[in-house]
Amino acid sequence: MFNLSTRYEHPGLGDDHDEDPFAHAKMATAKWTGELLDRHYPGHPWYCEVVMSKTGGLIKIQLRGLMPTNRWYCCQLSDVLNDPGGKRTVLRGAGEILERYSIRRGAFNVDDWQSAMIKAPISGRGHLAPLLQ
Repeated sequence: MFNLSTRYEHPGLGDDHDEDPFAHAKMATAKWTGELLDRHYPGHPWYCEVVMSKTGGLIKIQLRGLMPTNRWYCCQLSDVLNDPGGKRTVLRGAGEILERYSIRRGAFNVDDWQSAMIKAPISGRGHLAPLLQ
């Protein structure tokens, strides 16, 4: 249904040409996260973004098409790294997103998706707020 793709965006403004020391780690983590989600919940339009600094980082997960663009499920990178295999934290977050929209965990299902679109139209304020608090 949806194809997994990856791309890198430099964290600085357009005129910032400094090298990002975390570029390769961010791409590797985003690719791992996307592949994990696609393996366990295939066909859903997952969007993953990784933010890193010297003191830590976040894996931000979004279900495109249902979630407002300003809402994410965030996993602490330290939680993922301390989890044996790292999978449980990411899969729990993705599963909670699917449950929030009454979508069954598993492969993409058009009927579930259409039902979710009707039940939870995207509002300007963002309807995922209770999950992220």
